[in-house]
Amino acid sequence: MLAVEKISYQDFEESLEQLKRYIIEDKDMVQQINNQSSVTIFLSIGFEDKRATVFSSKSKNFSQAWANLHNQGQSYLRAIKEQFTSLKIDIVTDIIPVSIYEFIQRITKTRKNYFRQGVSFDKNFEHAFLEQELNGNAAIQIDSETKRGFIKERNLQNYIKKHRPKLSPVNFKQVEKVYLFETKGYFYENEQCFSLKQGDYDNGRRDTPLNADEVQMMVDGAQQYLASLSKPNGEFVYGYFSYFDKEIKFYNMLRHCSTLYAMVESYEFIPNEKVSQSITQGIVHLIKRKIYFDEANNTAYVIDGVEEDKQEIKLGANAAAILALTKYAEVFHDDQYIPVAQKLARGILKLQKKNGSFVHVLHYPSLEVQQDFRIVYYDGEAAFALMRLYKIDQDNQWLQAVEHAFEYFIENNHWQHHDHWLSYCTNELTLYKPLRKYYQFGLQNVQNKLDYIYKRITTYPTFLELTMAAYHMINRMKKDGQEDLLTELDFDESKLEATIHKRAEYQRNGFFYPELAMYFENPKRIAGSFFIRHHSFRTRIDDVEHYLSGYCAYYDLFLKGNEQ
Repeated sequence: MLAVEKISYQDFEESLEQLKRYIIEDKDMVQQINNQSSVTIFLSIGFEDKRATVFSSKSKNFSQAWANLHNQGQSYLRAIKEQFTSLKIDIVTDIIPVSIYEFIQRITKTRKNYFRQGVSFDKNFEHAFLEQELNGNAAIQIDSETKRGFIKERNLQNYIKKHRPKLSPVNFKQVEKVYLFETKGYFYENEQCFSLKQGDYDNGRRDTPLNADEVQMMVDGAQQYLASLSKPNGEFVYGYFSYFDKEIKFYNMLRHCSTLYAMVESYEFIPNEKVSQSITQGIVHLIKRKIYFDEANNTAYVIDGVEEDKQEIKLGANAAAILALTKYAEVFHDDQYIPVAQKLARGILKLQKKNGSFVHVLHYPSLEVQQDFRIVYYDGEAAFALMRLYKIDQDNQWLQAVEHAFEYFIENNHWQHHDHWLSYCTNELTLYKPLRKYYQFGLQNVQNKLDYIYKRITTYPTFLELTMAAYHMINRMKKDGQEDLLTELDFDESKLEATIHKRAEYQRNGFFYPELAMYFENPKRIAGSFFIRHHSFRTRIDDVEHYLSGYCAYYDLFLKGNEQ
């Protein structure tokens, strides 16, 4: 949902010339071009609400290749007479010929949508495709039964027909060898030019610093995306599989509530009236339609499940609702929903066992136990929610319940799950109970996971939340005079901070910058949102909310006050 200026097709030549001047300023690129025996360039023309159209040109030198692209692009735009939004140039920098067998082996071994090289099916680059074209159209797939990689021919041929003018379909029977290639990219939009990164995981993403302005831009785009999914009845569109702009037909009230929580966090960071309206609508929908109030016991439960005969009550949904309502009270200075939060909290207490653990799922409407345990994250989420309510009303029963839960967590080594909700909760609990055993638990919850988090190739956004909460807790632990615990546990603070910065930077690969969104079915819908690459570039509400929470926390701790 990033603001973008439309460009008249009549201004194509001027826009392309501006991008050319920018490229020529890159002396390293110019030198590399001059050293090549031939030059291959791709031109992508981006539009607001449809996939980019792509042209390519291979010539003896840069000037000839550029002139060819210029003529192709200009002729195309003159014919369709449509406004465009962006231009992207990709210059081939390296070519790796491989056999068909080796190509299949490579895509088989690569995680879904993580094949980050361009592919040409002939040595003359007539049927050559950027990695963004292939990934954005689900052209490279893995067979669910054989686990073998393959080219989804129908997807690729349909793409060629619609978005590669004058290019004939690929005759795969004539393909004898595959040519993998690397490119250096440059992007033009809103009268700005960007150099794009190269690499196995960053490829094609703008090479700009992660500063305060960049985080503000990402948070603003993501919160607007969530607001755009808000329906008049207070529900959200659950999300999209971005390849083909396919709506996800499902719903989950736990994620509804946790999304509201993240939206309030983002509103606190960047106030926005449309976001405020979406939050209010979402809360009203929750309270009026999705909460069962057990007046006899003065408790309440969030009802989850779309089909009436499959409805249930989940510990995590009650917790997420409390988090949303308490954060709303804190940010909007309005405590009208706190009585509801208190009823939901009493519902959580009803689910707590004598040993401190919690029952996870009840059947609705019978309130009989349906599942004693479903997923480990419910426990930490419930404890965190009780702490956030305690922060507001200072009712000691919430604090006592959390301490009782921590007896169970500590005794059963729950730190081994490295749960981000438990990291949040431990940070919150030590605000009021700065006990050594809690600090130790919080350190252990993150310590042995740091190497894994640092090297993880997926953008898994809860890792930033986990590490940020631990960082906050450590700062307070030092003020409490318990820094010797760091030495006792051999905890590497520098590794934690390096991991935080690495994840904050790396998670940008899960942001739909315009230079990536342009290759998908509906760029206008997804630009400015966050996605999960290996889940079909999914932009589901809960995916986006975790990115939001992490970046809001990162901004507050490391970037606040550094705005331009």
